[in-house]
Amino acid sequence: MDLHEKEKMYQRLIVFTLFIGMFIYYFEKIVSFLGWIGTMCLPFLFGTGLAFVFNIISNNLMRYSIKWFDFKDTKIKRMISNILAICIVFAIFAAFVGIVIPKILFSIQTLLTNFPQMIYEFYIWLLGVTKNVDVVHDFLKNLDINAFSNSAIDNVSKKISSWLVSGGANDLFGSIYSILSTTFSWFAQVFITIVFSFLLLFNKEQVVRETKSLLMAYLPKRDYEKTRHVLKLIIRIFTSYVGGTCTECLILASLVTTGSLILKIPYAFLVGLVVGIGALVPMFGALVAALLCAFFIAMTDPIQGLTFIIMFICIQQVEGNFIYPHVVGKSVGFPPMYIIVAITIGANIAGIIGIIIFIPICSCIYQLVSEDVLSRLQTVREVSD
Repeated sequence: MDLHEKEKMYQRLIVFTLFIGMFIYYFEKIVSFLGWIGTMCLPFLFGTGLAFVFNIISNNLMRYSIKWFDFKDTKIKRMISNILAICIVFAIFAAFVGIVIPKILFSIQTLLTNFPQMIYEFYIWLLGVTKNVDVVHDFLKNLDINAFSNSAIDNVSKKISSWLVSGGANDLFGSIYSILSTTFSWFAQVFITIVFSFLLLFNKEQVVRETKSLLMAYLPKRDYEKTRHVLKLIIRIFTSYVGGTCTECLILASLVTTGSLILKIPYAFLVGLVVGIGALVPMFGALVAALLCAFFIAMTDPIQGLTFIIMFICIQQVEGNFIYPHVVGKSVGFPPMYIIVAITIGANIAGIIGIIIFIPICSCIYQLVSEDVLSRLQTVREVSD
């Protein structure tokens, strides 16, 4: 290495060191600036996600129309499928707000109002069950049940239920709205999100075409092909996972709610919603949610709680063997042991949204690394041969 190359290396090292030092010194300001940029871009990110959902439904409508009715994929028919996709999403949202939410609020109010009585009845049931187990029975008899069923808890539950169904929640939402309105109107953000999603949906061909042109103009041919392959993989996995998982959660929630209504299990709509949300977490999310629901149902009626668990197991067997393979399938291609890692990382970073996003992200990384490993192994074999 000659003197000129050494001088360049030292200059780069000094610049890199200064950059790291400035980054550490101004770390809080950089994070604050990035947060401001993220807040400003939030409507566009949500709009992109909403357009992605619209596009999944539109593509499925178009695919089944071609398959069942032998339609041709024309611009007019694609526009009609986009409009139908938007109508379907807003119809589901309207039905959820107008029908499901009032029933869920009523179930929560009933649960909170009856909670002290439920605790007392559950305590009496446990005393009867543990008659032959002296240690547990004596322990239960020595418990101060009044601490769980006195008027204090009753008053707290009534206050909470009153807060949920009357003015308390409105005051909270009003406070949130006043905070958001100081920077950017909440209604304006929703409007921008919806309009931007519509623009993306109806101009997706132009967006794809311009993105391809941009990549072809600035990337070498080899890098362009790799980037295109990665983008196709990301779109395929996110489409399969997000669309399939949300559909599967909706089906499972509907089955649990319907089964609970048929068997006259209390809080049918509430337990259906909780199990549906729990199903967003693969492998054990729905089961944990079902056990939590069964516990609260059992405090009202232990037999009903046991009935709910048996019903859920039967529904999950049917759903896992017949519905899930057709709705979600194995398109994500991610081993279960890595799913647990992705769930843990996603939950710690961004909660339930992190869980939903991190599984397909980690699946993309896993498949790309697998492809690279196979390619390198094949090169090694060719060299050794």
